[in-house]
Amino acid sequence: MSDINMPLVSIIIPVYNGANYMREAIDSALAQTYKNCEIIVVNDGSRDDGETDRVARSYGDKIRYILKENGGVSTALNEGIRNMKGEYFSWLSHDDVYGPNKIAHQMSYACDDTVVMCGRYLINSKSERLEDVRDKYRFQEEKDLNHREALIALLQQGCFNGCALLIPKKAFDDSGLFDEELRYCQDFLMWIRIFLKGYKLKCIVNKDVQSRVHNAQLTNTRRDLFHSDCEKLGAAVMNDICRISNDQQNILYYFAKYNAIYDNPSVVKECIARGKNCKLFGLYEIWKLQMIGLYGRIRPIFRKIYYAIFKRVKVKLRGVLL
Repeated sequence: MSDINMPLVSIIIPVYNGANYMREAIDSALAQTYKNCEIIVVNDGSRDDGETDRVARSYGDKIRYILKENGGVSTALNEGIRNMKGEYFSWLSHDDVYGPNKIAHQMSYACDDTVVMCGRYLINSKSERLEDVRDKYRFQEEKDLNHREALIALLQQGCFNGCALLIPKKAFDDSGLFDEELRYCQDFLMWIRIFLKGYKLKCIVNKDVQSRVHNAQLTNTRRDLFHSDCEKLGAAVMNDICRISNDQQNILYYFAKYNAIYDNPSVVKECIARGKNCKLFGLYEIWKLQMIGLYGRIRPIFRKIYYAIFKRVKVKLRGVLL
């Protein structure tokens, strides 16, 4: 079968003030071995004297380019989804990079009721590979998860990297678009909604995404948004999570545990109240959540101390090696 007869994949690249990295991202999308792709770059009202606009326009008709007023990454993604022609959606952040076989590997497993997730590794601002211990344990083997198992995995891992996913367009028709009121947890809420609609998850081992870590990212500059977003997210999904939870797959407990680890006490309190009413939480579960919540409060302090010590040791070791 020729590429032109294979399903079209829409690679959507939202960008805001991204001229420093976006060329590498666009080039990686154009270099895909799966050739039936359209590349949609959505400029979310960048304020960089037109530099992002100039980079995007330099690609001519190799990409589809949309310039819009600034509204946040959710609005940019939604604009891309509304304009996509493909049967499958693939998100590429303007500061991340795809391996050449990312789409080809995922499309070999593509199905209209399944989200396909590949592996990733981290790179720094200079595109140098970083060691990420957490990723070593995520993709050791292929996994097929039903929607309940996918939700549990999502809550245990603390959100999936959006750029590692290939999502059927139909999933957005069923679940709606990204919540434009959220600035931090919009992807987390979207994945929860998709799995609540019954979509399955296929995990593959290929590490086909290079995820960049740098100081200008929203996750590093606006942590204050996280807690308010978690409260809104909890209000949006709590009823459905309670509905599909049971003794064998107590998704409400995993949702409460996630929020306890990340110090969202109001969400945990609501989960405990719902869990007691639904007979999903006994005294032992409540006690565990209280202990985890205590850890969640002191966790940021330990992390700061750990990384401060780690950086000093790393600097000393570098001096010895040199």
